[in-house]
Amino acid sequence: MSYYTSSIETHEVQAYTNSTNFRTEFRLDADKLYMSNMRLLNIGFKENTAVERDVNRLVGAYGIISSLAIYDDNELIDSLDNFNLWSAFSCYNKKNDDNLSTNYFLKKNNMGFASQGINPSQDAVVDVVLPDNKANNTDGARTWLDMSAYLDFLRRSRFVPTHVFKRLRIVIEYETDIKNLTPAHTEAVSSLEPLLVVDEMKDPDVIMNVLKNYGTIQYQPIETSRVVMPVHPNLPTGPGDEGVVQEVTFTIQGFNNKSINRLVMMPVGQTVVSNKYGRLMAQAVNLNNFQVRTSEGNLLQGQGITLDNQRRKMLTDLYGDCDDQVGAVWVQSASNVISSDQDTLGLLTPFAVKLEQDMVQNFQVTFGRKSVYDSGSGAVQADCRYNQPFHLHFFAEVVKLIVVNPKDMSYRISYV
Repeated sequence: MSYYTSSIETHEVQAYTNSTNFRTEFRLDADKLYMSNMRLLNIGFKENTAVERDVNRLVGAYGIISSLAIYDDNELIDSLDNFNLWSAFSCYNKKNDDNLSTNYFLKKNNMGFASQGINPSQDAVVDVVLPDNKANNTDGARTWLDMSAYLDFLRRSRFVPTHVFKRLRIVIEYETDIKNLTPAHTEAVSSLEPLLVVDEMKDPDVIMNVLKNYGTIQYQPIETSRVVMPVHPNLPTGPGDEGVVQEVTFTIQGFNNKSINRLVMMPVGQTVVSNKYGRLMAQAVNLNNFQVRTSEGNLLQGQGITLDNQRRKMLTDLYGDCDDQVGAVWVQSASNVISSDQDTLGLLTPFAVKLEQDMVQNFQVTFGRKSVYDSGSGAVQADCRYNQPFHLHFFAEVVKLIVVNPKDMSYRISYV
């Protein structure tokens, strides 16, 4: 049976404002009953000169979006900051075949791998199947976006009545770091002007019934925070003095007084940048320990996660399949069997835990790593991938509630 009927009218909404490489805003009419399956078309970017560049292999054209939000006037309903970093995680959190058969064409990433078999010359035996997607100065790299896949409010509420949210605005902010768009190059690009497509319910009986029963919506937006892990304070001078532990405990105020379900941490290095993923990745460390603590005590037993296999198991238990190569974290251990090993290996290592705690207090994360000696010619130990400073990006599923008063169509948003 077709989803669309004469009672549903589809609208193509032009941007209310659009500033290239900065911001786009859409505004929807008041007193309408919109479906929540809102989608953005023509998301992407193009080169400013007559060249053709490889698009970010991990995140594709979604790399252009740095944040996505939905407001009622100035009241924030749902948002996702660091959109492209979370989207990078979402692309990693897919089966290999899904990335090869679907996301390559829909998101313009390239995370479908295949083993070519060992050969006597020890050439790379694991590589992407298809060539990287390209951006040029005519078509660029463009795609479409299902907003409900990233804004949980739209997934939990089948309808979005602007009788309630009278000044509904959708705001997109754009990435300015070119290395996150075309990682192997630094030439400027231009964001494309997107188009918003929405479906409006026209049946008066359905509208009346929805407004009468539109009472409470509970949803789990993804909120973010970031802390800085400084450069390792005890840099090795040779292979004999590596392995010194650096352990830092961070207090993260932004998650206090909120109920948290799942939490993801992505360590993003500040000196090592991939020519395939840019900075939209989660770099490996020589792990010593990872622990989360609240007023209820330690979340994990002992020191927490101390082995990479523990990290992987926790991640797949909470989020399912992830698309990785060979299971290698250390570049030295698999560089003879991976194509572009310096730009791909050890760059997809997020941490994930599940709290299921109400109104968290005294939220802390302890993260420990061991120093590693880089024997490369002229290597600066402070800049090597395992000793460098990191930005630790956190993505937490928090619980929010919208309670609507059907008498006057007022509402209240709160954390629960």
